[in-house]
Amino acid sequence: MFRWAAKEVSPTVVQAVYNAWEMERHHSGERHVYPDLIETLGKIKKEHPDVIIGAVTDGKANPMLMTFTLAPLFDFCMSWEDDQAGRTQFFKELSDTESDAQLKWIYESALDKYKEIARTRSSFKAGTSIDDDDDDLDERVWIHVGDDLAYDVGGSHACGAKTILMELADKYEQSARHRFSGKKLPSWSMNSKIELKNRKKMNDEAEGFVNKKVNYITGLPEAINEILEDA
Repeated sequence: MFRWAAKEVSPTVVQAVYNAWEMERHHSGERHVYPDLIETLGKIKKEHPDVIIGAVTDGKANPMLMTFTLAPLFDFCMSWEDDQAGRTQFFKELSDTESDAQLKWIYESALDKYKEIARTRSSFKAGTSIDDDDDDLDERVWIHVGDDLAYDVGGSHACGAKTILMELADKYEQSARHRFSGKKLPSWSMNSKIELKNRKKMNDEAEGFVNKKVNYITGLPEAINEILEDA
């Protein structure tokens, strides 16, 4: 049951409640992280010491805030909700998105962040000029890993990424990807009929841009290596 507040609530109280919610969200994420994920990401970083791993998310989840699990394995995080006020010219709610072009900005921002980090790393290497390293940055392989055909595969491919679709086995209880499969919707889904129609169209178009599919998290390093061998 909801009730209106008897008097105006201070913005500081609202912010405190939000901060508590966001903190617990990430604590909960740490308690429920897939057991084989940390080991797998660690293996990728060991096999590719110069790799830069970033998260691109459509919400407020941020692995950089998961101090005891994922934070040491990630270099940055880009959120769809970042700097909304400054993106009024092209920001759209995800439910209104109808094409890959409207998804490109977040991947372009992630790519810019990657280059910034890569240049900073290069500047610490003896005898390396940041300007001399720019051509090398453009030649490196960008691999985007995600579980959403339209947003992850379609959006990142439009910006030049190789893609890996995480179509995980049933043991992972991955319900999100079934939202637009035409099967029974997850109980928590709030997608409208229009959004379902748009997303099915985008999913169908993105299917052809999948470079690799992975059913088990432990298979991710092999998929990455196969893409790198073909690059």
